[in-house]
Amino acid sequence: MSRPLPVDATAAALALRGIRKSFGGVPVLKGVDFSVELGEIHALMGENGAGKSTLMKIAGGIYNEYEGEISILGTPVRFEGPRDATRHGIAVIHQELNLVPEMTVAENIFLGREKLRPPWFVDTKSQARAAAKLLESLNFQASATAAVGTLRVGEQQLVEIAKALSLNARILIMDEPTSALSVGDAQRLHALMRRLAAEGVAIVYISHRMEEIFDLARTVTVLRDGALAATLPTAQTSRRQLIQLMVGREVQEFFAAKAPSTHLPVTPARAPASALSVRGIWLANPRPTATRPRLLDDIDLDVAPGEVLGLAGLMGAGRSELLETLFGVRTEDWGGQIRIGGVPVAIRSPVDAKRAGLALVSEDRKRDGLMLDAALDLNVALTVLPTLARFGFVRRRRQVALAVDTINKLAIRARGPEQIAGTLSGGNQQKVVVGKWLATTPRILLLDEPTRGIDVGAKAEIYHLIRELSARGLAIVVASSEMPELLALSDRILVLREGRATALLRREEFAPDAILDYASPGGDVQEAFRLTRSTAMPSEAIAPPNMA
Repeated sequence: MSRPLPVDATAAALALRGIRKSFGGVPVLKGVDFSVELGEIHALMGENGAGKSTLMKIAGGIYNEYEGEISILGTPVRFEGPRDATRHGIAVIHQELNLVPEMTVAENIFLGREKLRPPWFVDTKSQARAAAKLLESLNFQASATAAVGTLRVGEQQLVEIAKALSLNARILIMDEPTSALSVGDAQRLHALMRRLAAEGVAIVYISHRMEEIFDLARTVTVLRDGALAATLPTAQTSRRQLIQLMVGREVQEFFAAKAPSTHLPVTPARAPASALSVRGIWLANPRPTATRPRLLDDIDLDVAPGEVLGLAGLMGAGRSELLETLFGVRTEDWGGQIRIGGVPVAIRSPVDAKRAGLALVSEDRKRDGLMLDAALDLNVALTVLPTLARFGFVRRRRQVALAVDTINKLAIRARGPEQIAGTLSGGNQQKVVVGKWLATTPRILLLDEPTRGIDVGAKAEIYHLIRELSARGLAIVVASSEMPELLALSDRILVLREGRATALLRREEFAPDAILDYASPGGDVQEAFRLTRSTAMPSEAIAPPNMA
């Protein structure tokens, strides 16, 4: 066991010098230097695969075989494992959730550090009270006794954050902590980070969100291909400079507004039927409350061929629930009418949805979208295996050919179709999930947080792909917690609040402050959405734009 360290406030809280690390003979870190001061928020950036997470896993004691030196407050250390790093005051919030779904929120927060009462029993009441206090500091309303598996990804991320805060660490490493959070939850986390920094905590902040870096960090370090590209004061750099440092090349500004549609307007008599038309969709709440008897309540929407409809809303607004209901994933009672190409369809399962021409890229690609231990070619083929079979046996040659075609069309960076999906970067994993569903030749593509946890270069490629697919005539619905993403991609934005639609905005009406107002409890509601279901909604409130 390591001995406690003397405190030297003049030294860096955490310093890593000449860190080198290889996997299977392939260098991942190439002599990286990095340090963070007490009371500082220091951003760490880089593309997926640049080495950020590996460097922080070394700092957190997860990897203990490496070259180089680590020091805390000026004293060299060598961690035997994560518990050793924790004893030295380091807490890590990993991008990949590390929770036990069957256990409660409180049990996850104190896992391995349970509060005990004599003789050796877990004091569940004391744990629940302590967990509730931590959740309150995050303004997170979940019950400390709720099973983690019942929470959404963003809510589980808050549990991870509460778990790290419970350690009272001097050094806090945060790897993409806001990737699954709504705007409001992210802002509350930022306020907490500023408070911790003011109290002297050193914070290493890994994020792909540029606006967060410039808002929070005093210093930013950029890694590229496992090497140090630069360490700069945030106030003395720019967005474009950071992008160039990360990717080593010019990248077109990926938050640029979507170009106006080149489709010729059509008269109402010639207007095509909506690719997707939804009326009065509702979804039962398995834990109904007086203020939220339903998870979704009377939602209407239309999406035209070639249109991108954005779904905006805070956490719990119902964006994911809406997409999952349309795709037949939800097991709760639901109702409403769904038409595809003007024809009513009955969707009781994902099989029905796929048959009707729908495809869903889910929020959590690792849990719901991929078989991480399987090869890329099998992952791509999963949605169309029957079409690749003969006499009940899948023809390997056709499976591989499909994967190669997908790799080429989507520019997936992989060694080949045999590469294991879990070894790909986040952006390339997301492309595999998209490719898997494009293999079904869908008419409507539902995207839930399509760029969560992927780097700036991969983001630009996903955005380009979405625009290309819409130009080919696919109707696309994008749910995203990133405001710049919605503004960049969408032709129109439907705003949800607590399971109900509150506004529908066309591109010329887009304004971040207005969208947040429509999304926030107690905020504004467009006149068309104040009407009861007994009153017909104006056609201009729900009809898609003219698109040929």
